[in-house]
Amino acid sequence: MIGVREQQRAEDPPTGTGPLRFLGPVVGGLPDEPEPGTIGTGQVLRLITRQLFAYPVTTDPAARPVPDAALELPTVDNGGISPDGRTWRIRLRRGVHWDAQRARELAGGDVVRGLKRTAHPLARSMRPYFGALIEGLADYYRHYDEEFGHWEAHAPALAQFSHLTRIPGLRAEGDTVVLRLTEPANDLLDLLATGYAAAAPREYDYYVPDSPELYRCNPACGPYRIAKQLTPGGDFVLEPNPRWDPATDPIRRRTASRIDVVASSGGEPVDDATAFGVLSWDLPAPAASFGGTGCSYYLSAVPGGSAQAHAARHALSWAVDRAALAAAARTAGADGAAAQHGVLQPGDPGAERFEEAAPDAGDPERARRLLADAGLGPGTRLTVAVPTGSRPAAVATALTGVLVRYGIAVVAVSPGAPGADLTLHEWAPRWAGNANRDLLHRIWPSDGGTGDPAGVAAEALRALDPGTATARWRRFDRLATADLRLVPLIVAAWPRARADALAAGVARW
Repeated sequence: MIGVREQQRAEDPPTGTGPLRFLGPVVGGLPDEPEPGTIGTGQVLRLITRQLFAYPVTTDPAARPVPDAALELPTVDNGGISPDGRTWRIRLRRGVHWDAQRARELAGGDVVRGLKRTAHPLARSMRPYFGALIEGLADYYRHYDEEFGHWEAHAPALAQFSHLTRIPGLRAEGDTVVLRLTEPANDLLDLLATGYAAAAPREYDYYVPDSPELYRCNPACGPYRIAKQLTPGGDFVLEPNPRWDPATDPIRRRTASRIDVVASSGGEPVDDATAFGVLSWDLPAPAASFGGTGCSYYLSAVPGGSAQAHAARHALSWAVDRAALAAAARTAGADGAAAQHGVLQPGDPGAERFEEAAPDAGDPERARRLLADAGLGPGTRLTVAVPTGSRPAAVATALTGVLVRYGIAVVAVSPGAPGADLTLHEWAPRWAGNANRDLLHRIWPSDGGTGDPAGVAAEALRALDPGTATARWRRFDRLATADLRLVPLIVAAWPRARADALAAGVARW
């Protein structure tokens, strides 16, 4: 389609640094070995579009989302949130324009369209979160799969489905977006601040998501727009968006006259993020500031394995030298690493250092007694399923060196291999801020039974009062840590060369 974008060019920023050059986004999750100079998919998205809420550029892991395309943070007091916490009315900021052929203001329908597009397979990882919270969205996902799961859909069919399929909990009323939730959710702001919740202009309906045609005719409302896309996954160029007004954008800034994103460096130097006025994603994180930004490691018992009994996991929690594991992570390239004694990451508002916790270096004398009582004495062989990648491998190697002190041999196998006794888990939050819902969904092995700490966590997520929520998270952490379905090991801050704003929350455009 021709003519869906403004053709004029913006003047170069008066304080511009000139063009910047980056390596292209890494496809498929956080890379095991990040490559310097790599720009992330989340960063590119942040440069060209807007969300209702976003994170400011900061190294403070406790930072909360602030209004982006939204006029203000909704609260019960200002009428943005109903007293029961289930209805949110979010007013949009005026003056945010799409780079369309004729400048068009960002509207509530664009936000609704963007949230509906989380049905696409590229956003499948976020379905459990949005689908569980927005009334009717889970049914929308199911109908989407029924319609398009068996064939390659074309754009008109996708657009027609989106327009005709109503979601009870998602609608636009002029300059206001109305969300009806299945239950109160005090982490909704964090979810709406992810790139998955970015607004989508009506031009998106003309093309299949993630198609070359969409990238060639892609109206932007951020400080930059896509000027040239050569091939999917290949080079592309970002240029200043003539419709972007810094007075309407409290989050972003534009200091470069052009951004080249290339598939490979070709021996030419690339810029790091600091030249663009963005905080480096390699900044060391102190031990007290891991919550929401660190990568945590846990052990869990495999049903039927020799460590299934609570006594065995309790013994291991006292035997593990977490200080040695943290040192191994730093040797393997972590900017910072620390012992983790609770299920929640250190720095999380609900995390506490328990007085009864084992020392960082473990307690060998007590551990030997506990291991013997649990049937894990000298000569024991434990098989541990270890995720792929050099980072969990470094933690597993260090764990092997620790347990051999007790005469326990550790054999590492691939995830899913039969006969494993333990599983090593690696968890990095999928979004910045309050990501405890992600921990529960992906890591915590809830059994749904009476007394399951996950029930307390659900109460914490529903609590509208911050003090109440924090108190319930502390109770969850205490119960979960005593339960030991997960044995906490360490938390590490790995360099994030792509600084994916959706998962890392360390560097934010």
